[in-house]
Amino acid sequence: MNNLRIAEPSPQYQTALLEARARQCRFIVSEDLRDAVCCGAPTSETSSWCEWHRQIVYTPRSERDRRRAA
Repeated sequence: MNNLRIAEPSPQYQTALLEARARQCRFIVSEDLRDAVCCGAPTSETSSWCEWHRQIVYTPRSERDRRRAA
C-alpha cells in the first residue's frame, strides 16, 4: 500500500446511488441497501471509487497471490 496519507472523504459528497454521476465514488456508505447512499467523492476517470475507498476494496495482485498460497 501507498505511504501517502489519504484523507477520508467528507460526508458532504454523499448522494443517493441512483443519483450519482460520472466520476463520483460508488462505494455504499449507508446501512439500508434499498435506499443506498454512496460516498459521492470525486474519482479518477479509471475508477468507480475515490482514493479512500479504493484502498479498502482493491488488493494488489501480489497480496492476493500470497493469500491464495497460504
